[in-house]
Amino acid sequence: MLKKSKVLLLNIKVYKVILLFTILLPPLKGQAQGLLFNSNDSLLGERTSYTVFSNNVPTFHDHLLMNFDLSLWDNDHLGYVFNITDTQNNSYSLTYIYNYNGSPTLNFNIDSKSNKIKIPLSLAQLKKRNWINIKVDINLKANTVGFYVNGKWYKAGDFGFDSKITPDITFGKNPHYSDVPKMAVKNLTIADDDKSYSFALNEWSGKDVHDSSGEIQGHVDNPVWLINGSYFWEKRANLSFKEVAGINFNPQDQTLIIFKNDSLITYDMQHDRIAGKAFQNKLPVPLLLGKSIINTKENKCYAYEVLRAAKPGPCIASLDLNTLKWDVVGNANIPEQRHHHNVFYDHNQDDFYLFGGYGSFAYHRDFFKYNKAADSWDKVAFNGDKIMPRFFSGCSQANEHNEVYIFGGYGNQSGNQIVGGKHFYDLYRVNLTNHTIKKCWEIKPNEEDFVPANNLIVSKDKKYFYALCYPHEKPKTQLRLYRFSINDGSYRVMSGLIPVTSERIESDINLFFNDDQDEFYCAIQEFTSPSNSSIRILSLQFPPVSQHDYEQAQQIVAPAPAIYRYIITGVLIIVAITGTLLYFSRKRKDRITLQQPVEEDATIVPANKKEYEKKANAVYLLGEFTVYDKNSRDITYLFSPKIKQLFILILLNSKDESGVVSKKISNILWPDKDVVKTKNIKGVTINHLRNIIADIAGIELTFFNDTYCFKLGDNVFCDYFTVTDAIEQQGGDQSILNYFDLIARGGLLQHIPETWLDDIKLEYEEALMPLILPEVKKVYENGDFRKTLDIARVVLNIDPFNDAALKYKLKALRRIKGIEYARKVYDEFIQEYEKSLGIEYPVPFDKICSNKTENR
Repeated sequence: MLKKSKVLLLNIKVYKVILLFTILLPPLKGQAQGLLFNSNDSLLGERTSYTVFSNNVPTFHDHLLMNFDLSLWDNDHLGYVFNITDTQNNSYSLTYIYNYNGSPTLNFNIDSKSNKIKIPLSLAQLKKRNWINIKVDINLKANTVGFYVNGKWYKAGDFGFDSKITPDITFGKNPHYSDVPKMAVKNLTIADDDKSYSFALNEWSGKDVHDSSGEIQGHVDNPVWLINGSYFWEKRANLSFKEVAGINFNPQDQTLIIFKNDSLITYDMQHDRIAGKAFQNKLPVPLLLGKSIINTKENKCYAYEVLRAAKPGPCIASLDLNTLKWDVVGNANIPEQRHHHNVFYDHNQDDFYLFGGYGSFAYHRDFFKYNKAADSWDKVAFNGDKIMPRFFSGCSQANEHNEVYIFGGYGNQSGNQIVGGKHFYDLYRVNLTNHTIKKCWEIKPNEEDFVPANNLIVSKDKKYFYALCYPHEKPKTQLRLYRFSINDGSYRVMSGLIPVTSERIESDINLFFNDDQDEFYCAIQEFTSPSNSSIRILSLQFPPVSQHDYEQAQQIVAPAPAIYRYIITGVLIIVAITGTLLYFSRKRKDRITLQQPVEEDATIVPANKKEYEKKANAVYLLGEFTVYDKNSRDITYLFSPKIKQLFILILLNSKDESGVVSKKISNILWPDKDVVKTKNIKGVTINHLRNIIADIAGIELTFFNDTYCFKLGDNVFCDYFTVTDAIEQQGGDQSILNYFDLIARGGLLQHIPETWLDDIKLEYEEALMPLILPEVKKVYENGDFRKTLDIARVVLNIDPFNDAALKYKLKALRRIKGIEYARKVYDEFIQEYEKSLGIEYPVPFDKICSNKTENR
């Protein structure tokens, strides 16, 4: 007995050591984006405060362990990273300060008493979304505190701790201090030797903070959830001109520059500052398209026009960005215009090249290099693979191997516009040293045709390139950021939509990347006439978030990653077992059987399980929300959460053509705002919705008497409308099972937990249940046991404790998998029943599923 107690004690100690080791390891990163704090730059009432445990504060014994990722970019302020206050009002804080000598430090203090730990940081670490891992070990028994930062421990003692602590932990603004540095936090873990709480801080809206099991633990005032900045493009500036202007990005100082005839506008994106300065002399090149290229070696902007203006004159000029003085470079031109061509430097920035473009009713494939000595555009011949004539292609800048990537576009094999055109989805590697072209791949995307904007941004690991893509043939279209694999062309959509009006061929779109701030910039130049244009500037935080990852973030209540739990549990079990076996190595070994959780066998495939046919102009509301356009293309990804709600709200009220009044839309979609203040955001959301449904034939959004309604044609299919019509028409020989494939998709909008949908969902379930429940018995008695399982699953999804559905589910499982398997499923059911209702399930298994009952 004593030996067994020693073994048990040994295993408990091993368990605690492993848990401690696990907490101090860097957290599993996944796709967490984090929480950004409104800092001292904001008004006092707008600063961010994050309380880790807002309701039931746990008590931690012996240790209080913390692990989180911290991003700091503050060169001005002192601020509080976190504060810990115990039940005796002892207060401890981690503060940040940027010292006047340029040495940033973190300081751990006993508040109002002393500074105990000073942790130096480097200036290079002060960068938005540059994450510093912080590990904290508050050893309550040893009376010490340790911080592990940048590969080094910083420790101090004599804190006067008790052996346990019930801490009020607050990041940012706290009850004692209101100073907040410019910072962001993610991947937070709080633990002791026996328990752990993890917070990815990957929410996308709201003030509640969920732990890894989906439970609400904390609360944030004035949150800024970073995932939104990595998915939705943020509008930064909108400028209008009554002349042609050019725009480019200067990597030297990471600013956008806009040049006009007489002045330069600079936009410092980091500090959100726009400034204008007059040139020393006017721009000598008459601008038609406003094209330019930046030479960072010379710190000059070269403005050029390929086609000479009606009056002969300079075609290329350089602007010294230090002195703002223009110099004429040359008069060289190309006989035809080259709309939407590509321009790039070689790696050393000695020569710049043009490729492709459209002009004089032809698509072009030529490479031109500007010969400064001869003042001419010289054609350059390349060997290897041939690139078909095209415009609207995207290109990268030359890499260290003097290679440029050219992707996609629109054109044809001959170059003659008369024979029509096609979209290209191919990637070429162009070597500017040995003048060779290598085709990397060609793909055929299964979606609406698109072209890339001017610039391709190659990822730092050289595995991907990013491109802004859009259907260029539509006057009102949308941009999205794509990420393509350089290796094989596989791709993902990596952002939300940017609506664009492209009425004229002069309209131009550029993608830039700010290495210092880790931001994408989109610059859209839209022309309404040859001399009137506007420039819109938007930004997107890096790394961008895919549509799939963004939707996953909205499904907050989700279990912690299974692999994480299994790894930790597995390690603990293995170590514990190993310790026991070693201790009793001289004794007889016992067999250990590990039982897996009972699940329905994966081989039991629902009888009606199949890939649902893609229908044109179809909307699916049962199960997973899905929409197909007129070409049977899945366009669900176009619906952001708010646009999705708006679409569903109007659609559900359009079957009887009643529609939804404007005020009701405001109250449902923006319940925390006054109706008057929702006018602008509602208008923008409705316009986005109109753009999306433009590709669904037979659906039109109407507005009459302050009411929005969809006018639905006969060619529009909605599974929910089809099923509800069938429910209303039940009678005679008509069976609801004729529509079971649709019903089996799932509950009505089951993954959209909006409270305003609750009554609609309940009405649907109450109408369906009396029709679907009697079918369980009929199908079972007809011997179709798999179909019985399918129908029982639908019923139990509506009423989890329905006796009849459980009965026939168990009977069907007994027939398919045997009585022991059915008994395991029954045992799981009664445990959940008692847990939820607080009473034992009254019907024993043998009464449902014994041999005697089966033979009746």
